[in-house]
Amino acid sequence: MSSSILPARDFCGLARGQWIILLILSLPSIYILLTLPPLWRDSDGFNEVASTFAPKAIIHWLPGYCLFGRLILIGAGTVGSLLGGHGIPYLSISITPLNDVGIYTLLVVQHLFLVFSLFFTVRTLSDSFVLRGVFAALFALTPWLYIYANCVGSEAFSNSLVYLIVAQGWNCLRSNELSRRSVLTYFALLVAAALTRQINAIFASLLPLVLLPLTISELIQRGTSTALSNLQTRFSNSRRFLLFIVVGLFAIGISVLVQQTMCWLFRVPFRSTFGETFEWRLSYLNGLSEQDRADIVNRISRKLGDPVITESLEALDHSLNQGDKWADMFLFYKIDEILVRSGFHEMQQRTWQIDLKLNRIATCVLLQVEPHFWKAVWSDFLRSPMFTQTDLAYPPFVLTDWLQTQLPEPRYGRLRGLVSFQYEVGHYNAIWQCVPYFHILEGIPMLAMVGLTVVFGSYALWSASRVPLAKLGVCYAIGLIVLGFLVALGNCLTTFFGARFYLPVYSLYQTGMMLAISVAITVHIEKLESFRNPR
Repeated sequence: MSSSILPARDFCGLARGQWIILLILSLPSIYILLTLPPLWRDSDGFNEVASTFAPKAIIHWLPGYCLFGRLILIGAGTVGSLLGGHGIPYLSISITPLNDVGIYTLLVVQHLFLVFSLFFTVRTLSDSFVLRGVFAALFALTPWLYIYANCVGSEAFSNSLVYLIVAQGWNCLRSNELSRRSVLTYFALLVAAALTRQINAIFASLLPLVLLPLTISELIQRGTSTALSNLQTRFSNSRRFLLFIVVGLFAIGISVLVQQTMCWLFRVPFRSTFGETFEWRLSYLNGLSEQDRADIVNRISRKLGDPVITESLEALDHSLNQGDKWADMFLFYKIDEILVRSGFHEMQQRTWQIDLKLNRIATCVLLQVEPHFWKAVWSDFLRSPMFTQTDLAYPPFVLTDWLQTQLPEPRYGRLRGLVSFQYEVGHYNAIWQCVPYFHILEGIPMLAMVGLTVVFGSYALWSASRVPLAKLGVCYAIGLIVLGFLVALGNCLTTFFGARFYLPVYSLYQTGMMLAISVAITVHIEKLESFRNPR
């Protein structure tokens, strides 16, 4: 009887432990949902879920958030309209009904998705209940995660997907038997992330990046008496490396195919909008001398040989020379003006041509070795690890305040009745200033987590250990750090320097640090046991 009772007690204890972890992770969501009105990531948040769907929500902001967010708003908004006695609203994918029921339903879904992703990550990073509790507390003390879950904007989905990719990647890497289900789950997460934010496509390189040094080591050792690790009983590192390269490339390909298919359905030309994003990176021109700027403009014009591009660049140069303030969309609107003057009156064709020309400018700047551009990129890259989680938490507040100033414009009329905008301008900045939770660990840069990863990882590697996953865990943790630097570099190369672009970098550093801590503690416990029970 006792043998049957003990497993039942163990099961109850395990269940209680899981609920405790869930409670820790859920408390910030409950607190923010009950105390903070819905936040908006400026006009982008509105455009992603409520304005014209095609083509921007397909090829610029991407359909991962724009489509599913709209579907939630349509479904919940219809229910809210019926409960309010207003009947069924006009339903359209491009004119999403907006009411507080729909908005809060979207936020609840975002919070649930975040809590699930963090719970899955905590369970994956450690088997110890105590360590899981510590990791859950660390996540709960990362306020920007919950602030973005309470904000209308694609980061709400993207943040959760980053943690799921990292956790599932570790599951795939450490498995003795790499199951089809694990690979397909990892593939699906990569596709979903790539369809949510463009920079997330770089996550396809995570496992190949980690497996590359292991593969090189394996190839060097092949032919010697050294046997392959027992972790590679079915798949060698080399085969896994090739497998995940294919998985990553296929995930990116599927995400592009989805965008192309949706463009075909909505009858809009498919193209990249990278140039429109890159135009913000060109703000480095504002700080150059007139001669340096003129040289760069002339070099691009000669290289591309496009009179429309030449005229728009010369207009930008002239504007800056006469002391005008930098306008982030100057080239976009100038090219549009020139095309209208040239007889392009159909908007779809005109925006297509604008994107093609901006893409050519972006490609030219990236490929030419222009020292001022690379100096600006390098300067931003060196500054990026110094962001704190307080810096990352601030943008949704200031951006919601900014959107409130735009409400007099007709296109934002549907926002005026929402609870988010029943306050004076500056209300959200005041909330930001007075809530201590939003300023936890203020002044500690995320670079500190890189240092802790190196310290704990070094301890795990240098300690004699029989823990089979120690080296693999450290390798994965370092791979997460390297990928974080690559994401930061990608942002510095392609757009302006803004804190919210470095959310995935923080997540990668954070999970890398946690995994290194988990491995180091496991190694330390194993060492203590070996001293107590020498063989």
